Order: sequence, then structure tokens, then C-alpha cells
Amino acid sequence: MNQLTRFALAIIFLASITTGGAFAAEPDVLLKDSFEEGKKDPDGWNRGANLPGVRYIYDKGRGKTGERSLSLEKTATRYFPIAQWYRILPYTGQQTSLRVSAQVRAEQVTKAILDVQFLDANGKHNGHEWVSFIGVEQAGDLPLNHDWKEYSGVVSIPENTKQIGIGLQIYGPGKIWFDDLEATFVPAAAPAKAAPEKTNKAEKAIDVKAGTGVGQYLLVPSSDKTESGKARPLLIVLPGGDGSADFHPFVKRIHEHALSEDFLLAQPIAKKWTTDQVIVWPTTDSKTDAMKFTTEELIAAVIEDVSKQHKIDPRRIYLLAWSSGGPAAYATVLQKETPLSGALIAMSVFKPDQLPDLKNAKERSIYLLHSPEDKVCPYPMAKTAYDTLSAAGVRTTLIEYPGGHGWKGNVYDNIRQGIEWLQKAN
Repeated sequence: MNQLTRFALAIIFLASITTGGAFAAEPDVLLKDSFEEGKKDPDGWNRGANLPGVRYIYDKGRGKTGERSLSLEKTATRYFPIAQWYRILPYTGQQTSLRVSAQVRAEQVTKAILDVQFLDANGKHNGHEWVSFIGVEQAGDLPLNHDWKEYSGVVSIPENTKQIGIGLQIYGPGKIWFDDLEATFVPAAAPAKAAPEKTNKAEKAIDVKAGTGVGQYLLVPSSDKTESGKARPLLIVLPGGDGSADFHPFVKRIHEHALSEDFLLAQPIAKKWTTDQVIVWPTTDSKTDAMKFTTEELIAAVIEDVSKQHKIDPRRIYLLAWSSGGPAAYATVLQKETPLSGALIAMSVFKPDQLPDLKNAKERSIYLLHSPEDKVCPYPMAKTAYDTLSAAGVRTTLIEYPGGHGWKGNVYDNIRQGIEWLQKAN
């Protein structure tokens, strides 16, 4: 049972418990809390599992605006299980987007998350969204240290959601404080995600040999059935976050709203090789312990496997990646030999010293999508990527969007424009 499932089950168990505490009177506010009320724990908040090497701290002497805050300290050198403070709130189902913000203080933080979970009327898991990532993006980076600083983001609320869980989580070692939490309903920034559809045969994870191991991917077939002999374009999607199959409902909506109907889409699933793994998508130049294949090998194996089942146009094979998937996307599209014609890389980091020779991609195209307000993956990295790739002779463009880290604004139009640019650039 993975950690996300454990979290969902914990929420389901507690969904019937009165959350306690007073809710904000404003109609668009789900919750405002500075954790000032409570004895052992702040009113309305619950601790996650009792884990070795983890301390849950209701800090009554340190706050951003008041005297109190919520803190998590982890000394165990592993990422799972996740420790968290969380709270369950009722939801009327009338709004479709939620903005969550919090003041955060960090000491040697490797990975922490502001997370939102969604439950249906029966208390069943209906999806989750990372609001903000706090910590180390790549191996070799120093742990995060800073005084109070705001982290925020907007998430879409899936249909059939009746309760919302706010999670303050820590994955890796470090100590973190949260204060002045606000969750406010805002006008929809993108189409709300529907509850996950029942998995059909085409959506079940497909095993594929890669390196010396076995990887998995999910396939979304083309919706164009009019020309059975037509060679199809293929999009490989590397999700951000933990790269898991939990992103598949969103990935399917990319296929539905951002791609032409002749596209096939394959979503590799990130492999968790060790409990303390830092890099979500390990590559040839950024390996992790116990790995049996690199992300480059997995992508190549997926493309080969899909090509055995469907007629693929070799000139129209593209890669879409964001956040934690970005470094592996760069590594793959910059290989000396690759079946990829180009890549759309959004809201990610750029570290050329961990990449192959940029000149390898002279005949390929890279579309960069990044927000200047991004505080998780700094915008200057995208600008450096654009300048460096362009200087190496790679067809590159950098498109900006407002709102900070995450899929903001007209999400599917932004992706559609990027894929269309890649096709025209061939």
C-alpha cells in the first residue's frame, strides 16, 4: 500500500469526525488558521502516523504573526512513509478552484509539501493535488533554509468532491514550520478535473522490459478511428511530483483537450527503487541506488513497445514533462541518439552539467513553458536553458505564463500551443 493510499484511508477514517474550530465567515473562504487555539494540538488538526524518526510539534513559541505554529521534524533518512498534519473540511460542491497559501519556515528541509486531498460523498479518495513543493529539486542541491516565506498555489477541485483535506507534509529529513494557512475559493483557472474514470483495458499499466528490469506505462489510444492505416503521432508524458499513476486522470485530460484526435499518449510510471530515493526520474547522469534502468531507457522501451502495437510516425514523437520530470526530459531529448523529435518542458530546473552535449539536439526542438513568478523552480533557470540551448543551435522558444509554479491559467491551450509549435518546428 503506497503512502498516498494510506493518507486517503486516514482521511476516510476521520471524515466522520467533527473537525472542530471556527471556519472563516467569508463565503469564499474554506479555512483561515494561524493555529493559535488548542492545547496539545491546534483545534481541528490531526497528526498522521506515529513514525520512527519523526516529531509532531505544536510550537507555542514560534509563529509568523502570532505565537504558535505547526511543525514537523524528521531525522530518519528516508522519504516514506510521509509524516503530516491534516484537517478535513466539508465542501458544498459549488466552486471549482481552491487557492491555498501558508507561511513556511525551513531548516535543512529536503522535501516537504502543501497538499490537498479530495473525498467523495462516501468518503472515498477522489484525487489529490500538490499545492507547493518545498525543498531540494535535484541530488547535489543543498537542503532548504529560510525564514518565514509564503508558499501558495491553485488547484482544481474534481467533480463529486464533498470533503477537502489539507495536508502539511514532510517527506525527507529536516524541520519545517507552517503558519497563517489560508484556503480560499477562486474563479476557475482551468477546467476542473472529473473524478477518475473506471480503468479500462487500455488504461491498465503495461509492463515493458527496460535496462535490466521491468518498467510500466499507461497508454491512452488515439480517438481517431477513421484511418486505420494512418501513422500516428505519439506523446510521452513524464509527470512532475512523484511521477505516479495518480496523475493519469490529468494526463487523460491533456489527451482529450490539448492534442489532435490522431495522437496516442503514453505515460511512463516512476519507479520507487529505495525508500529514501530523492530523484523521481533517475537518468544516466543522475542515478539512484538499486535502479535497474534509467529514465532514458524506460522512455525508449515504451516507444518501442507502443510502436509494436500501433503504427507510429517516427517524425512525430514528442515528450511532455514538468517539474520533477523536466531534468529527465532534458537528458532524453539531448541524447546523441533518440527517437524523440522534440520536448515540451514546463516549470522545471536546468542543470547543463548533468546533461549530455547540447549540440546533440541540433535537429530537435525544445519548447519551454515557465512562470516568472515560479518560486519552486526559479524562472532564471528557464531563461538560462533558452539562452544556452539557442547558442548550441537547438530550436528553442520560451513562453511565459502568470501565476507561479504549477499548471495555471488556460492549461490545455498552453499545452496545445506547445505541441503545435513542436510539430511545426520539425
